[in-house]
Amino acid sequence: MLTDTGDEPSPIPVVSFVAPSGTGKTTLVAEVISRLTASGVRVGAIKHDAHRIELDTEGKDSWRLRQAGADETLLIGENQLAWMSNHDSAPGLSELLPLMEQRVDIVLVEGFRSAGLPTIIVHREEAADATWQPPRTSEILATVHPSEVERVLQILSANFGVGQTST
Repeated sequence: MLTDTGDEPSPIPVVSFVAPSGTGKTTLVAEVISRLTASGVRVGAIKHDAHRIELDTEGKDSWRLRQAGADETLLIGENQLAWMSNHDSAPGLSELLPLMEQRVDIVLVEGFRSAGLPTIIVHREEAADATWQPPRTSEILATVHPSEVERVLQILSANFGVGQTST
């Protein structure tokens, strides 16, 4: 599995889910994550969002630290961690994957269709977009409807040995 810059392959499976907006990618990926974690698989998720992400609330301490000029801010709670980092452009997968590789068994990526990853295309006729272009990769594993959770679990099991297929 190549990263978006063609660097060394990731030591863990990384699978991208791609489709036009409104197709049901997030719904499908969330259900796949739920099912995998229920079977003991540690899952990482990376979502590409074309919009500016703001996790902080104006006036809160972490917001104030970022406004003061901190390039990297970690917000740590009882059982959670949020890392906010300033970038001139969106970081590539080759920069993001090492942050997760030691802690998960598989990474499910929503987006990054030009990264050359094994890819599952999500298709729902009602959400078809004639302007959307599928990825140019030989790594397309399947085209699925957002309701085909079992099929996706079988694909992940067969291709990467992650999770268990149902009988």
